[in-house]
Amino acid sequence: MKAQAKLDLWQSLSGLLLGLFLWVHLLLVSSIIISQDAMAFVAHTMEASFLTANGEGYPFLVSLVAVAIFVLIVIHAVLAMRKFPSNWRQQKKLQQHIHLMPHNDTKNWRIQAISGVAIMFLVPAHLFVMFAQPDTIGPIASSIRIESQGFWMLYLPLLIAAELHSTIGLYRLCVKWGWFMGKDTDVAKRRKALNRLKQIASVSFLLIGLLTLYTYYQIGAGIS
Repeated sequence: MKAQAKLDLWQSLSGLLLGLFLWVHLLLVSSIIISQDAMAFVAHTMEASFLTANGEGYPFLVSLVAVAIFVLIVIHAVLAMRKFPSNWRQQKKLQQHIHLMPHNDTKNWRIQAISGVAIMFLVPAHLFVMFAQPDTIGPIASSIRIESQGFWMLYLPLLIAAELHSTIGLYRLCVKWGWFMGKDTDVAKRRKALNRLKQIASVSFLLIGLLTLYTYYQIGAGIS
C-alpha cells in the first residue's frame, strides 16, 4: 500500500508540473498575438541571450527543456496507465459504471484518458523539433513551420488534447488533495464551483491557443 501511495503521489506531482508548464508555455508562445518582437524577445530570453555579448544565447537550453519535458511525460504516462483497464472485462465494467453512474468526474476521467493517449502520439513530433532545431523557435521560423510545412495539422489537435487533459487533470488534483475547495460544508457545491473554474480555464486557454495558432498561420501565409 505504501508503494502504491508513493506512486500515486509521484503521478500527482508529475501531472501538476506538466499542467503548470503547459499553461506557462501557452502564455509565452501567445506573445506572438502582441507582436513578432514580443515573441522574439521571449524566444531570446528562453535561450538566455542576455548572458552572451553577441545576443545569440544558448539554444541548447531549449533542447534540454524538451528532453526534460519528454522524460516527465513518459514518467507521468507510465504511472497513469496503472489505472487504465488492462483487459476487456475491466473495460466492460468501466462502461457499465459510466452508464449507471453518469457523474461529471467519471466523464472527466474518460476525457482525460482519451486525450492522454492522443498526447502520447502527438507530442513527440513537437518536442523533437524543439530538441533538434532549437534555434528555429521564433516568430518567423515558427510561422513558416506552422503554415508552409503544415505543422498546424499537428498543433491543432495537440492543443485541444493537451488543454483538455491538463485542465481536467488540475481539477482532479484539486478535488483529490482538497486544494481551492473553499469553506462551504456542502461538498457538492464546492465541486460544482471548482468545475465551473475548470470550464472557464479550459475555454480561456483554448481560445488563447487557437488565436495564437491563427496568428502564426497568418504570419506564415504573408511570408510565403
